[in-house]
Amino acid sequence: MRDVTNDFMSGVMRADMREKNGQLLIEIELPGYSRENITAQLDDGRLTIIAERNEEIEKKDTETHYLMRERVTGEIRRTFIVGDGVHEKDVTAQLKDGILKIIIVKSENAVEGQKRKLIDIQKVIQL
Repeated sequence: MRDVTNDFMSGVMRADMREKNGQLLIEIELPGYSRENITAQLDDGRLTIIAERNEEIEKKDTETHYLMRERVTGEIRRTFIVGDGVHEKDVTAQLKDGILKIIIVKSENAVEGQKRKLIDIQKVIQL
């Protein structure tokens, strides 16, 4: 029997989102991606995560051919609605063991017309 779930989810960032102690916690599976290849940006109440992985295949190797190739190369992205009251100072992020953890504290003082802001992915955060 064929597992349709794996076909559907290939190339998609799997995520869990929950609220705890007044904070929004998002955990995203990104195995095989390095911190330098992940971008998190906040724009008008939306948090977008972009991850990129490129693998060069040696073209001069004529003896090898793939029978199956499931690992994603290129860019994947996912957007989460986090609300207009969120500012870049309210967001922390950490990549550890292939899991990107994002903590968002919503501010009650929303600023209208906020421009896009990039979120720094830290090495360590406190949960």
